[in-house]
Amino acid sequence: MNLDEVPEVVLDNLLESYFQGKIEKKFEGNSGKVYLVKNNCFSPEYNAYKKCKGLEEDSIDLFKEEVFKWNQIRSRYIVPIYYMHTVFGEYYACMRACKGSLEEFLKNEVTEIAAYNYSLQIIKGLLDMNDSGLLHHQDFNPQNILYEDLSELFRDFPPQHFDDSHRYRMMISDFAMSNYYLKNNIDGKAGGKFPFKAPEQYKNSDLMCFQPDRFALGVLLCLLFSNKHPCGHSAAQVLKKNPKKIKGGWENWAKNGERVIQVKNKKLKKLIEKLLLAWPSQRPSFSDCFAQIQSEYESYYPEQAKISINLINCSKDEYDKVPRENLRHKYHDNSLQKRF
Repeated sequence: MNLDEVPEVVLDNLLESYFQGKIEKKFEGNSGKVYLVKNNCFSPEYNAYKKCKGLEEDSIDLFKEEVFKWNQIRSRYIVPIYYMHTVFGEYYACMRACKGSLEEFLKNEVTEIAAYNYSLQIIKGLLDMNDSGLLHHQDFNPQNILYEDLSELFRDFPPQHFDDSHRYRMMISDFAMSNYYLKNNIDGKAGGKFPFKAPEQYKNSDLMCFQPDRFALGVLLCLLFSNKHPCGHSAAQVLKKNPKKIKGGWENWAKNGERVIQVKNKKLKKLIEKLLLAWPSQRPSFSDCFAQIQSEYESYYPEQAKISINLINCSKDEYDKVPRENLRHKYHDNSLQKRF
């Protein structure tokens, strides 16, 4: 029997028996479907399962490649991958379940302390990604930055003297496009959502250097610290599924458009301007970005900055002490005929 012929409710019941939990929500993305599952066990309460988008050999190979690349990153600021399920020839990656994405926060105004805090966490994730051999995410945007609420994991956290933003840990996800450029420097430029897409990612670009994540970070920092995209549109306008069009088009803006950066802090404004330069090689490194943002954070909010850095360092020390396991793979190849 073909899985496509199985009623959705029956297929969900089948998957729940293998996931050992109840499917509560489903999310459809460009790179596949994600299931949010409430586990039968007490802890963790939830897991998420990302499904390979197609059954073609190429699709499966790319999905496996994504999962293994994802799993090799050692960081508390990358969504953890636990193992892969194979259910009747279909592949599912089991990962940490998160509360939502950064996009939700950006649709409302983010406080300045929160902007500093989230920025450092996100850049730490990018640094760890690079240190693990993934040089380019290529689809870096708020929808692919997920968060978990630490107040639900730890009792009485955060303490009263902590800013409320410390309760959230930002984690980068979705590595379907990562390092694609290294495999093919022509077609592999692809990826990115239009409001975050760098000049070198467009098909007719003749730029030789490739640093799209730095450009996307510049857009993200502008959104965090001003609630506006550097094209001048509000965060709400550009974070829609179909973002508001701009005069001349997104490609023209990325290459030649005016950078409208309404950030009060002059040093941060200058940093964002550099990240949004059309020439990739002139954009600051993630290390430079982290150092400058940390410096400004410490200048204006020293107590909160100390907390942020301590939490980042504590997470690194804690994670480094955990033995690294190979990605586990659970096969479920029973005949469908036994189920129907």
